[in-house]
Amino acid sequence: MTDEVQKDDGSLADDGNAGEIDVTIFVCTNCRESTNSTVRPGVALIEALREAAEGKPLAIKPVTCLSNCDKGPSAAFNRRSGWSYVFGHLSTENADDIVTGAMMLAADERGLLPLRSRPTCLRGKGMTARIPPFHHHEDMPA
Repeated sequence: MTDEVQKDDGSLADDGNAGEIDVTIFVCTNCRESTNSTVRPGVALIEALREAAEGKPLAIKPVTCLSNCDKGPSAAFNRRSGWSYVFGHLSTENADDIVTGAMMLAADERGLLPLRSRPTCLRGKGMTARIPPFHHHEDMPA
């Protein structure tokens, strides 16, 4: 790609983002606030993340389900050339921290999200899974 970047909807546009998109934040849109509720907090989180990520080389996309229902609303970071992460117990109040974490993942040479310096909402109970990249290889422990 040139100076153009991929927008959330997959189209190309020169929208002021810096660099090529390598990290996508997927946000679950299926979880509800309660069993009988129609309120889907993930939808509001997507809007907050899009605002917080304005001008940054990140894509924010909805996904129907991340199977993290007990920790909703949930989001996942997917780095094309690195590890992926799933987080829960998020809110619109965390939008800036979520974007900060995604930018940390995008900047890390190893394709990892550094544990000690990541925002609090992306640690401990907020962390659900870390998924290796497709071409990852480790030898079996001795």
